[in-house]
Amino acid sequence: MFQNTEVKSINKGFLKQLYIQSLFNFFLVLLIALPYLSYIESGNEIKAKIYFLATTISHFFLLTAIPLLLSIVIYFITKSTRLSSIIFIILMLLVLLILKVDANIFNQFRYHLSPIVFSLLFGKRASDIFQFSTSNVITSILFVVGLVLMQLLFFWIAKRIIDKTNQFHIRKTLAFIVICLLYSHSIFAWADVNFYRPVLQYKNIYPAFFPLTAEGLMTKLGLVDEALIMRNKEISKNQTQNSIQYPLEPISSIPLENKKDIVFIVIDSWRFDCISKEITPNIAQFSEKSQVFQNHNSGSNMTTGGIFSLFYGIPATYFDSFTGVEKSPVFIDELQKQNYQIGIFSSATLENPPFDRNVFSRIKNIRLFSDGDSPDERDQDVTKDWLEYYKKRNTKNPSFSFVFYDAAHGFDYPDSYAIPFKPACKEVDFLALSDNYDAKPLINRYKNALHFIDNEIGKVISHLKENNKLQNTIIVITGDHGQEFNDNKKGYWQHGGNFSKFQIQVPMLIYDASKSPKQYDYLTLHYDIVPTLMKHYLGTTNKAAEYSAGRDIYENKKRDWFVCGYNQKYSVIEQNQITNIYASGLFEITDQKLNTLSKDINYDVIENAFKETNKFYIKNK
Repeated sequence: MFQNTEVKSINKGFLKQLYIQSLFNFFLVLLIALPYLSYIESGNEIKAKIYFLATTISHFFLLTAIPLLLSIVIYFITKSTRLSSIIFIILMLLVLLILKVDANIFNQFRYHLSPIVFSLLFGKRASDIFQFSTSNVITSILFVVGLVLMQLLFFWIAKRIIDKTNQFHIRKTLAFIVICLLYSHSIFAWADVNFYRPVLQYKNIYPAFFPLTAEGLMTKLGLVDEALIMRNKEISKNQTQNSIQYPLEPISSIPLENKKDIVFIVIDSWRFDCISKEITPNIAQFSEKSQVFQNHNSGSNMTTGGIFSLFYGIPATYFDSFTGVEKSPVFIDELQKQNYQIGIFSSATLENPPFDRNVFSRIKNIRLFSDGDSPDERDQDVTKDWLEYYKKRNTKNPSFSFVFYDAAHGFDYPDSYAIPFKPACKEVDFLALSDNYDAKPLINRYKNALHFIDNEIGKVISHLKENNKLQNTIIVITGDHGQEFNDNKKGYWQHGGNFSKFQIQVPMLIYDASKSPKQYDYLTLHYDIVPTLMKHYLGTTNKAAEYSAGRDIYENKKRDWFVCGYNQKYSVIEQNQITNIYASGLFEITDQKLNTLSKDINYDVIENAFKETNKFYIKNK
């Protein structure tokens, strides 16, 4: 099919052929990019529609032009049409595949491919985190095959067009693209300094979109609100750090004479309304003897920040910095200082996310992963290993153990398990999730997975009860984050996409035999668990603010806001609104149902939130 022409003169017909192939692929790129377009708030104004068209056309054409330009360079170097055509097709396939993966991720989670996403997808034991059904694999293979066939078809059609006519006006189409590009970036430069959200939104929605900024020029031209710029700069400036100062003061404590064992039981992806006698009978029964917090929120909508916030009691915006220097939580440090035996039992790997380099970095010979080919097998291995550990531990010293179940995250349970919720889908087709998707069978499968986990947790509780250990054991049972099933009708599924209650609110119960059972309705956070345990059970005398963003969970003090999220994106959550803060510096305000609000930022709250997310850093002078 590919004719090789080794000549010294330039084959203009071949270059036009490559350009025509690029145009065909441009329309294919737009088709793949449809998920992004559905999240653009274009408005009814004609200027907004013009910007939408100019930016969409120019940006996605540029993505398509990458293989074209590289192939042309190869052609001018080698003068080989065959090699250039092969390079073009390979590069175009890569662009299309990467865009398709990014579009699918964005459609469900609202973030793009990034180092952290690649780490989760392809890092150590990534299969522990993402499970794909057979139908997903087959669909992906067919998609790749289809793309290859389409490239060959585009090659053939483009060649036929060139053979029949040479009157193809490349300069006119390129001129139109350049005009769109200049218009798009010029308007963005103005919007950037004036914080005009209808334009700024494209930076977070379109992949690999790096628009022009020109604050100095816009200021000279008098096209900015200088007072607004100064105020936004003040609250959004990045503070460089040379080192970490955590805790702010050395931890001092007066250890209790009768130390109690502490057990953390955490369920991955456990939403707040899925604790009941039907879904989690063992936990529900145990909650009747416990302190139950009805309005409890995780520190994040993902495992990364959920576990981090639980153990550190601070926002996961510190995650990367603490990981880089392997800074251990003061909670773990104090447990070790007081000679607690520590057992870590996680169904999902502790290397991805790298909890072995932050939360558990000081624990020697840590159990990094569980045995098993599926989440349910690994969950059963967790229970088995914890029971063995607890039986063999040295009873002369107190014990802390962390038990992390993952089957709900994977919608998994054994094939032989007697499921209570029907109908339930036999496998999860993540590619099928959409606004029109019937969620009931998926939700039933999720509830069945929780029921299975509850059965495993029942074994842990029963062992403690049968061995008369409950009286001397503090048990914390919670989730790392929630799980959404398009509850707000905004196209969000699972977690990691937004900071509404469906993705961050989780069950929370604390068992302490010395306390009468009680339910609490006021707002509590993952940040509160460590200060509570440090104060009541480890004898810490420091103020909670010296090592945490939380407080004693039993103190009912009004909270006007809290920070929730991680490095790439976090939110300041107030009672009636959510202010999303992106790494790009863009702010976005929604109500609790994720409807966009046209209102000014609450600067006082945001300033205080920034102080909270930076107080454990030493600032450069």
